[in-house]
Amino acid sequence: MRIRQGKRLKIGKIELTQEKLIITVSAAVLIVVFAVYFVFYAPLMRKLRTDYLECRELENKALKYRNVIRSAGEIYGERTLLTERDISQAIDELAQYGRWKGVNFVSMNPYKIEEDKVSQYKILPVKMQIESSYQQLGIFLGSLDDLEKSLIKVKSFNIVPGKEDLDKVVADLVIDMYFSGNENAE
Repeated sequence: MRIRQGKRLKIGKIELTQEKLIITVSAAVLIVVFAVYFVFYAPLMRKLRTDYLECRELENKALKYRNVIRSAGEIYGERTLLTERDISQAIDELAQYGRWKGVNFVSMNPYKIEEDKVSQYKILPVKMQIESSYQQLGIFLGSLDDLEKSLIKVKSFNIVPGKEDLDKVVADLVIDMYFSGNENAE
């Protein structure tokens, strides 16, 4: 490279004036900047935008679930489980609640109380046979957590259509009623 006197530059067989050199260098820098932008920056910004939207969605879900948990705590926070000596009250509440939901109890057979060493609950398995419509059965099973005197888990169920009335179903259920393992609980 040789610079001649004045404002001319000669590179090989190409001779550039200072203005053309500035334009050429500026264009080359601009091309490099655009290349870096489109190769690196733009894909990263797209990924960042999708990750941001995903985070906002997860944040909204977490807020929704937090509100559900808070409201459940307000609703169920005052509950205390009954003890083993109050089993009849819990079974009575279950039967009354079922009748209120339109469920007819054909049979209800409590079994021997089991003690869960891990959770410190006492569990009363109850085998039931009930008759109701599909809708009433669904409402009853779906709202068992509304009971105030016991905590109930449906362990198994078998549903068959009624023999005489096809709009009715007969369901054989086995539920676990949980009671406080602490006899001093109220």
